[in-house]
Amino acid sequence: MKMRTSGLWILAILITLASAVYQRKTGPTYPVKGSNEITGSKITYKLLRSHGGEGDQPVVITVPDTSISGFLIFKRYKTNEKWSRKKLVRKGKQLKAALPHQPPAGKLEYYIELAKGASILTIPGNETIVTRFKGAVPLAVLISHIFFIFFAMLLSTRTGIESLRTSPNLKPYALWTIGLLFCYLSED
Repeated sequence: MKMRTSGLWILAILITLASAVYQRKTGPTYPVKGSNEITGSKITYKLLRSHGGEGDQPVVITVPDTSISGFLIFKRYKTNEKWSRKKLVRKGKQLKAALPHQPPAGKLEYYIELAKGASILTIPGNETIVTRFKGAVPLAVLISHIFFIFFAMLLSTRTGIESLRTSPNLKPYALWTIGLLFCYLSED
């Protein structure tokens, strides 16, 4: 059974949207979310892995138990520097601190250490979180970037689907995909 061109475009759109959602959910800037317990007290967190704009990057975890205190521990990524420690400050049910601002493309690795009496909990476990500082990006640049990326993904997906047809007509799809890619590259 042959599929019509409109059906192939719908399939390409669905594949592209699914790929975009998957990348957004699993990519390197997706926040680390979770929950844990320390001596019966539940802790929930959503720790960021990217920060745009000016200012320090906030680090916030929900800790309703007021007897729990802790530290934000961090250093520049892939350095032999000593770890820096910042005390987490309580604001209601949350403990907060901030990672110091870095230049664009600067990276810090961090984790949180909580204490309740003699019990210690490290978040997110036995690993660190790496966060990347992006700097401010003008809205027009961001919109054009997203536009070109999305449509390049769509066209390359449609080109791939076209290649699976019995009598593929690859040339126009391939030329449009390459043209859009060069437009995107010239944007940078």
